[in-house]
Amino acid sequence: MQRFRGLQVAKWGGAVATVGGMLVAACNPFAPALDDVPTDPNKLLGNPVTVRGFFERFRASYQLRDSTLYGQLLDRRFTFTFRDFANNVDRSWNRDVEVNTTYRLFQAARTANLQWTQYLPTSDSAFSDTLAYVERSFSLTIEQRDNQTFAGAGSARLVLVRKNRNDPWRMRSWYDRSEF
Repeated sequence: MQRFRGLQVAKWGGAVATVGGMLVAACNPFAPALDDVPTDPNKLLGNPVTVRGFFERFRASYQLRDSTLYGQLLDRRFTFTFRDFANNVDRSWNRDVEVNTTYRLFQAARTANLQWTQYLPTSDSAFSDTLAYVERSFSLTIEQRDNQTFAGAGSARLVLVRKNRNDPWRMRSWYDRSEF
């Protein structure tokens, strides 16, 4: 009978050791713990429901070199326009070309540093719940993976739109006045 009890104890002791080993194996000391409170992306990246938050998220998309985040800021009917000084004409492209161009830029870049500076006064600075004309100065530095660095400054005249005041702002157009 003693012997039987000893086997029982040994049998249960092995089961406890096995369960204990499984619990220790499931706890990875190198993996970060899960947050109890999820991070609000609007606080982290900027809340595009406000014009200020729109520009914060715009900057974050460049800092992170995230073309998906950038693409979410563009209206379906987006148009990018810049001045071709060599030919003395304005050149434009649509949303698809803009997202593709930005994606390739981000892929080639090791770092991208976009700094929005001042708001520039405009004669038609209309601002409503669903339409905003904004002109901002900026500086941009791109360091490519081949160690070439491009830096420049300029201004961007943006038209921001949204369906109602609770929706995020989307960029309908960008007229670029940069020195690149």
